[in-house]
Amino acid sequence: MTFKTQFQFNFLYKSILVLIWSFFSVQPIFSQVSLNSYAEIGSNAVSEGVYGDFSTQVEGRTGNFSTSVGGLLSFSNARESVLSAFLFTATNDFQLKKNKLSISGFYLWKPLSDIMYETNFGLLGACRTTHFGYKLGLNTRFYNFTKAAILLYNFDETTQTTLWEPTNVMYKISYFRDFSKKLDIEAVVTNFDHYFIQQETNPMILLNLGYKLNSKLKLYSELGYMQAGLLNFHVNAFGVYLRGGMIWQIN
Repeated sequence: MTFKTQFQFNFLYKSILVLIWSFFSVQPIFSQVSLNSYAEIGSNAVSEGVYGDFSTQVEGRTGNFSTSVGGLLSFSNARESVLSAFLFTATNDFQLKKNKLSISGFYLWKPLSDIMYETNFGLLGACRTTHFGYKLGLNTRFYNFTKAAILLYNFDETTQTTLWEPTNVMYKISYFRDFSKKLDIEAVVTNFDHYFIQQETNPMILLNLGYKLNSKLKLYSELGYMQAGLLNFHVNAFGVYLRGGMIWQIN
């Protein structure tokens, strides 16, 4: 087995085990457990054609506290590994007059290739009114060579193997509208999504349509437009994606 193939197999195997463990272990601990899963197709400036993503996130909630764990599998000509990201989030909700405030801390790990990975730590504050939602936070990001790559390429002790991006501002502004008890729409301007965080000057525009089948199951579709800079949408276009998924309240 080659170094590249072994790298892909090990991380894919570990990610599947983590998600399976999360699904079964959080049910006895939390009063509410939900599953958010989606499939996505898209194209961007670095995907080398059309790519496909599949994500599953498991969330457990008790009272005002919730925690979630999720993973992203990517299928693209540009990627060297199938596992694209792993995310862990812990959130606590507060009530301020009539509005709900949330504070979240998260850990995001992404194997960029068979020789380098990215690690993010961040803090987000969120609030929502009847029609508007706001999120604002900071994250810090590290790029590291893997231990296997350091051994493979025989880096000496003086070689810099970590690049640190100290702070990056994260923001999300959402507009919500309910057309009925079952159908709703959300329009978003943001610089981050579930598994990636762009620079402050690289916003995305998202349009999300949701449909509640019943009290436990909601289907949604999302169209996203990404750009590589402000002001000129045509010249700075980065990519688009179409996403379809479900949110299932297990208990």
